[in-house]
Amino acid sequence: MSIVVFLSCSVDDDNVSNTENIEGVWEKTNEIDSEDFPDLEGENYEYVLQFKFISDHSFESYSFIRNTETDSIAGYNSKFHGNFSTEGNRMELLYDQYNSNTEASDFEDHDELILVQENVEWSFNFLVNQDELLFDFDPCGPLANCVGELELKRVLNKKLSISDI
Repeated sequence: MSIVVFLSCSVDDDNVSNTENIEGVWEKTNEIDSEDFPDLEGENYEYVLQFKFISDHSFESYSFIRNTETDSIAGYNSKFHGNFSTEGNRMELLYDQYNSNTEASDFEDHDELILVQENVEWSFNFLVNQDELLFDFDPCGPLANCVGELELKRVLNKKLSISDI
């Protein structure tokens, strides 16, 4: 004998994972300890991980140091540039990766980043909840440096086109 149970699901408008809601600029910021970056003493800086999702399904992601008082960028550490697609709550990125040619603690001008990998594919679950974007990464091997999840905050709420970059 088998028992069939049907569960009712409703869509919560605050938790929507679709392409239209992801367009814009999203960031995660962390304060920087001046001991880690002695060249930045005397100023207030933060480390920024930023994603820009554009209406044509392209995206850019940067990691950089920003002066919190002037919003000026002191230097870049990495850049990802490519395309994204979504299906349900799953996002797939296809991108080229650019990094600083120096140590991880050094940051350079945007134009000095060098191409280190082409056509990188990465997929993971995502959730848009109002002005928060959560990336929930798949598990990885025991010796890999894994990130479980990443929470970003919306910083620009308008839709971006290629001309906005």
